[in-house]
Amino acid sequence: MQCPMCHQNLQGVDYQGVHIETCPGCGGDWLAAGELDNIVTARQTRFTEEECLAVAKAATITGVIPPASDRHLTCPQCGGTTEPINYGDDSGLIIDKCPNCKGIWVPRGELDKIDELVHGWDDELPADLAKYGPKLRQILA
Repeated sequence: MQCPMCHQNLQGVDYQGVHIETCPGCGGDWLAAGELDNIVTARQTRFTEEECLAVAKAATITGVIPPASDRHLTCPQCGGTTEPINYGDDSGLIIDKCPNCKGIWVPRGELDKIDELVHGWDDELPADLAKYGPKLRQILA
């Protein structure tokens, strides 16, 4: 497969126990459908709860809404055209997803940020549920 950004041949690597393709030129990563979910899930089996909380407390990613992106790349897996997506709607982490094969292109360094962001959300979920759950149940009723 070729990199959709710089067209070099992608190389297979192991990222947190999941096989992904990475570009030796621009450093971007190609994840086939479901591989991002596997990476996010792998953290729960590799780290203790205390380690996960420490990472979440150290997280510095805050939500932003970046300007619209009209970037469209050629999918290295199926040849389709990717669509830019603001991961989590307001994270500011722009990834490119192929609507055909569901693969994802992640620019250099963004995969670590996505992993950090998702685990920050997971770690804060119990506190958010305790804080907002009663109000949400009231609204639902």
